[in-house]
Amino acid sequence: MSRALLGVGSQNLAASNSDAAATPTVVLVIGTLQAGGAERQLSDMANYWAAKGWRIIFATWSGSELADFFPLHAHVRRVHLNVDIAHAAVLPRLRSNLKRILKLRKLLSATRPDAVLSFLTESNLLAILARMGLDTRVVVSERIQPALHTSLPRMWKILRRLLYVRADGVVAQTRDAALWLERHCHTSVSVIPNALRRLPEPSDEKRTVIVAVGRLTRQKGFDLLLRAFARIATRFSEWTLVIIGEGAERQSLTRLRGELLLDGRVEFVGPTPDVLDWMAHAGLVVQPSRFEGFPNVVLESMGLGAAVISADCPSGPADLIEEGVNGRLVPVEDVGALANVMAELISKPDERARLGRAASAVRERYRQDILMDRWEACLFPRSAQASDAA
Repeated sequence: MSRALLGVGSQNLAASNSDAAATPTVVLVIGTLQAGGAERQLSDMANYWAAKGWRIIFATWSGSELADFFPLHAHVRRVHLNVDIAHAAVLPRLRSNLKRILKLRKLLSATRPDAVLSFLTESNLLAILARMGLDTRVVVSERIQPALHTSLPRMWKILRRLLYVRADGVVAQTRDAALWLERHCHTSVSVIPNALRRLPEPSDEKRTVIVAVGRLTRQKGFDLLLRAFARIATRFSEWTLVIIGEGAERQSLTRLRGELLLDGRVEFVGPTPDVLDWMAHAGLVVQPSRFEGFPNVVLESMGLGAAVISADCPSGPADLIEEGVNGRLVPVEDVGALANVMAELISKPDERARLGRAASAVRERYRQDILMDRWEACLFPRSAQASDAA
């Protein structure tokens, strides 16, 4: 929908863009600031812009009783909208969502930001509704391959088809996700992959440990990794497996560990602030996901010089890994193939080192400042055009 139809005058928009070119005010919206790839990426973006002197307001639907996992720059204003959505019944959920819209709209009316940037489908749709009629841009970003997001309720899928066209910008992390959104939501979509935050230099000191990181959900495929490791564990008795993360499948995965006789060989570690140290010193990093949005773990592990094995799932891993050149790709849900490649690389330390050296080239390709320029052009396209013209 055009801004004229939303009651926004072109003169006000021009003034807003002029102000944004100087010191923009941006509201960032996401569900929580707990451990997760989308949360990490958005908090990194908040800190980057705050360091540039932008006025950043970081809003979550959660309340202050839910502790933030990722630290924010001292100049980021933290806002807890504090709306309970833990309802199974339809009417209470509708009331909660209406309350979320109204609370966010109140925040936008009070702060009059130049732009709103939202991550994840539900937050995106609520942000579009909260912004309607206000003089501010709204850009939304899908953080997973929408074609495979089967857990998203049908009503949200319908709203996505209806409302994404009303956003000022829609961003996907990969081209295949963008094509799906363009086809089903009838809107143009920009592709901006995850930026690589500042990392320590790659370490030559590697340990006999396989590291996997992510939420303990079926999507991440840790059940497949456990089964693959069980096939090679007796051959490589000095190697252990560490799975870092938390989630709904912890109990079932712990039970599977016992069934596979891997007690003492597999450790489950909750979310930890020193995850980069684990990845930097891992003998192997394995990402066995059934599907992804754009895997932060693969990107960061490569940037740290790790030898990475990833399922060739939609979407993201094949954008980062060229098979046999800077990492290894295996078919999705193929336990045998995963076990074979793990065994091959464990047996060949020189090959692991070669892959790690090649992998570290992502540090330049996905450098934060380069990709943040693309985000800024998406948030403020007129300002970007004026800068280019100058």
